[in-house]
Amino acid sequence: MSRAAIRYAKAVLDLTSEASTSKEVYGEMKDVQKTIEGSKELQLMLKSPIVKQEDKRAVLQEIFQGNSKTILNLMDVLMDNKRSNLLEGVAESYISQYNKQEGVIEALVTTAIPLEEHLEQKVMAKVKELTGATNVILTKKIDTAILGGFILRVGDMQYNASIANNFDQLKKELNTSR
Repeated sequence: MSRAAIRYAKAVLDLTSEASTSKEVYGEMKDVQKTIEGSKELQLMLKSPIVKQEDKRAVLQEIFQGNSKTILNLMDVLMDNKRSNLLEGVAESYISQYNKQEGVIEALVTTAIPLEEHLEQKVMAKVKELTGATNVILTKKIDTAILGGFILRVGDMQYNASIANNFDQLKKELNTSR
């Protein structure tokens, strides 16, 4: 995530905090992030230097027309400054900064297959135990490249219990023992 995206997100969070609309905009930012994340075409359009700013603006206004003035104004500012490529990062950063402001811990668990409900509850309990937090948002990600096991990331900490990581460690040990 770029510094510029973080600064834009901070400015929007400051603005929404003053107007007491942080929670509403938080929900909209989650929708913006999910929409962009779910559409490769939208990602490519926002990053493309070939697509005109007016066309980008029209597409964004059509997609996000039901959102608050704050979100639409943010998009206009990004378009005016030719920074449309930052929109997803701004949304992601806003969500993160809002959660931090509200005392919510974000955790990301990556598995090779979908996590079962009882295992998800165990991961949540462990994150709460390790961090002392009462509010935890657990994001689940599927990555078949890890083969099995899981990778848990909480803030700057990462615990890698994946089979792929175990194989890598074994390979390193075998290479150093030659």
